[in-house]
Amino acid sequence: MDEKKPKPQYARIEQPFGYPPPVVHCPLCGQKIFNTYTGDIIPCPHLAFAFTACSGEYDYTSEDYTQRTNHCAGDAMELEKFPRLLKKAGYGNNLLVLEITYGGMACGPVWYTDVYGFDYAVPVESEDE
Repeated sequence: MDEKKPKPQYARIEQPFGYPPPVVHCPLCGQKIFNTYTGDIIPCPHLAFAFTACSGEYDYTSEDYTQRTNHCAGDAMELEKFPRLLKKAGYGNNLLVLEITYGGMACGPVWYTDVYGFDYAVPVESEDE
């Protein structure tokens, strides 16, 4: 039987119009990833990448993610190509991707999508160590 390689886990979350984006925390260690006051990414060891709509580019990439995707970085900026890019980069179901869409009013309705990737293959250090 031909077994397929598992794909990255992808969760698409759409906030109701006018609601602020959620404060993202790492699902493994609980660290807050985004400083809502400064707009800075606060990477934990599990964060593989952070792509925010406000900048329209990666605000953070881990060394591992950069190495895995350097041959196809052009695909990374288009949201619909993210799943294919991650699979080509060799990520399996050890990668959890949160794609968060939120919107509000500016000169009219505007929508943004931020994408965060968390690598479950990064070892978690216990507090006992």
